[in-house]
Amino acid sequence: MSFSSDVKDELVKIQADSLCCRHAQVYGMLLFGRAFSASSVSLSTENKNVAENYINSVLELTGIKPEFINRGGRKITVGITSKVQCLPVLEKFGHGSRELSRRINRANFSSECCFSAFLRGAFLSCGTLTSPEKNYRLEFVVPYLKLCGDFVKLMEELDLKPKQAKRKNSYVLFFRDSETIEDILTIMGAVNSTLELMGIKIHKDMRNMVNRKVNFETANITRTVEAATVQIKAIETIINKRGLDFLPDSLREIAVLRIENPDATLKELGEKLSEPISRSGVNHRLNKILEMSKEI
Repeated sequence: MSFSSDVKDELVKIQADSLCCRHAQVYGMLLFGRAFSASSVSLSTENKNVAENYINSVLELTGIKPEFINRGGRKITVGITSKVQCLPVLEKFGHGSRELSRRINRANFSSECCFSAFLRGAFLSCGTLTSPEKNYRLEFVVPYLKLCGDFVKLMEELDLKPKQAKRKNSYVLFFRDSETIEDILTIMGAVNSTLELMGIKIHKDMRNMVNRKVNFETANITRTVEAATVQIKAIETIINKRGLDFLPDSLREIAVLRIENPDATLKELGEKLSEPISRSGVNHRLNKILEMSKEI
């Protein structure tokens, strides 16, 4: 089961309290379905619960029962194929048989609460949501340009600003911001999915923070080891060529400490000196040793 399917399973269980919202939700499912015309009213989906909800909801509001057209394979198609039955369904939502383009008829919204129900119906028909474990992306695939434009205006009234793209013969409205996706899920009523998404996001943020910290510490250790290797080689060169007594007392002590503590940081070396000094002081002395080694 995908995250998108889980969201739809949650949405189909929502029972709108008012008839106007049930009407708006069914209208969203019909309008953004596979077909909504005088010759065919249908929906294609991969979710069996959405298909059954479509059948029951259309039957409840119109008295006409959609049938399963195709139940095999990945897609399930349900709908009404009789022209005699299609027209009453269209008229129920204020549409006629001679419409040249599919548009949103706002007469189907009695109050502001109907917008949320309509959005829920549209998502059940043409919406998808990528698993937040992988990426944040919620999209609506709309089949008609003017319908897409109407939908954008409606979303903007809900303070939602979708990005737009064209995919083959369809128009895609999508969101990639996790907070906006959380808002959309909440507006549609998918509270449990919203909480799950927030939990996944927190987990991902913590995991990324830990990874950044580990990478940072690993890089520091690598730099320390590489620097220590160069320093030890320089000290060994001086010992082999001139002897350890060649170094002044202050440099001799830090040289011995570096050989005895190859993994120690500059700060740790400074603290081990008979008279502790700062990290920059240790770095200065070791650089002096490197210069002497180069001269030799």
